[in-house]
Amino acid sequence: MLESPRMPTHRLKIKEKRREHPIQIVEPSDFESETAEEIDPITILDSPAFSFYCFDKENEQAIFVECDDPVAVESAPFYYQAQYDHTISLASMPLSMFHQLAADIKMPPKGVLFIHSVGRCGSTLVSKALAAVPQVHSLSEPDDLTQLTILKVKEKASDEWVREALISSVRWRCKARVGNAPEQVAIKTRSEVLVLADVFSDLFPDEKHFFLYRNAVSWMQSYFAGYGMDRDVYDKESNAASEKGWAEVLPIIQEYHNESEPLNGIQIRVLAWITCMEGYLRMHGLKNLCAARFEDLTKEPIPMLKQLFEFCEIGQVDWEAIHEVLGRDSQAGTIFDREERRKNHREMTLQMIQDVNDLVATRPLLRKADVVVERTIPSLPGSGAPVNTYPPFPS
Repeated sequence: MLESPRMPTHRLKIKEKRREHPIQIVEPSDFESETAEEIDPITILDSPAFSFYCFDKENEQAIFVECDDPVAVESAPFYYQAQYDHTISLASMPLSMFHQLAADIKMPPKGVLFIHSVGRCGSTLVSKALAAVPQVHSLSEPDDLTQLTILKVKEKASDEWVREALISSVRWRCKARVGNAPEQVAIKTRSEVLVLADVFSDLFPDEKHFFLYRNAVSWMQSYFAGYGMDRDVYDKESNAASEKGWAEVLPIIQEYHNESEPLNGIQIRVLAWITCMEGYLRMHGLKNLCAARFEDLTKEPIPMLKQLFEFCEIGQVDWEAIHEVLGRDSQAGTIFDREERRKNHREMTLQMIQDVNDLVATRPLLRKADVVVERTIPSLPGSGAPVNTYPPFPS
């Protein structure tokens, strides 16, 4: 047990929850709170009820939530949403103490597995499949990692600050939890986190990194299916506002910015797909790196998961439990619930599909929507996956 240091770590009493939308990136203003009693920071470290929520960079604090049901939080489709829903109190810890305690957190014997993705490609399913393995502690989207992209891109946080924050964040995910200590911790990130692909490569060269992706057209259709029926993706005024917002997360937006002709709604989203794909390509130097296609995962989920588990060095898998996971909607109860999305389904027009293909064609490392990247888990017979169509990793 660490000696309890005397630092100003405090409980925060929640006056009001203010999160406006379930998928917005976490930030301190999600809660209106007031400072309560001082708390021993070791309590936060040792108690499974406390989990790290977000950074308060302005005040150089780390914000923790205390949840009434940490098991429910860890098993939720989206960890950050469940943290918010189950929060009963907060705690603020100076970043100096946050980093100091993080350095002493014992990492799991088999390290950390990062699950990166373009989104809408089965990553939540993979995270839940991993959670069905008792020796793996799988977290689906702790969102302070996404917050770091905003702090870097919009707030211009220094490289040193972001690096230190990222290292400590990952270590805090390996703190005490309910149940036995895991052999491995799996962290599924939101797609925007691949803005930090270079930082991940540099800081975690020995950990395992797994990337899920899919054809850009079908990926865009998956997102577009949930667009509001009255939303005009070619409305310049709304697109200008959307472009401005996305530019706070995706630096690539600036490459295509045209003051008189804002990107349309399809182009803005496809630039997120491109960011993820090119982020994966920038991680080519990692020794423990592989990828899988959504198209293959959905066609032959068990054989594909077996290859993933082999890559992760996960043995003694109860495949009946995995079959149960595959039989459920991994995002049930969220705004991405399969049944809810079917109630409001839009189809892309031919022009929208052309917009996708035209934009991807401007990227020399990708060139086409159905690109297959290097180190993709071998396609299975009959999967229909293209063979050897990918460009090489950049030298």
